[in-house]
Amino acid sequence: MPLISLRHVNLFLSLVLLASGADAKQSDYQQPIQVDSQRQLAELGNNKVSFLDDVVITQGTIRITANKVEVIRHGQKGAEEMIAYGTPATFYQVLDNGKPVQADANQLSYKLKEKLVILSGKAKLKQEDSQVTGDTIRYDIQKQQMAAESSGNGSRVKTIFLPDQVQEQVNEQKKGQR
Repeated sequence: MPLISLRHVNLFLSLVLLASGADAKQSDYQQPIQVDSQRQLAELGNNKVSFLDDVVITQGTIRITANKVEVIRHGQKGAEEMIAYGTPATFYQVLDNGKPVQADANQLSYKLKEKLVILSGKAKLKQEDSQVTGDTIRYDIQKQQMAAESSGNGSRVKTIFLPDQVQEQVNEQKKGQR
């Protein structure tokens, strides 16, 4: 399997992540991408770069941690996908409104073109004091929309709200109705 230099890998990742410039925190995409891992492998024929062993990817407020991350280009530029595997793999980003989003799962797929994070296997998404858990969670970063599912078989989607936050949401809705 051919190996490529770190310079080529970083250039590839820069193109991958900068292609999603419309995502949550605009200033993140103007920052350099830093990939830190114990090993890396490139499969040029498959348009895939793998980072292995204690992987940390940062760009601005974005931070992805995992045991393994595969960056795959699907056809056209901007259609890349980052698949992080871990126990758990984690995703963190501060949104333009200043609120952080934290997510973790056994597998985390970040589809850049769709601006979508799909969490599967013990999936958890937390924003402020609310938390959702399920077997699969789909989080649209740009729209800030989330859908959670269970696989059945006794598993359920669970949501936790703190009472103060629920009251704030009720107050916000009342203001919007006036």
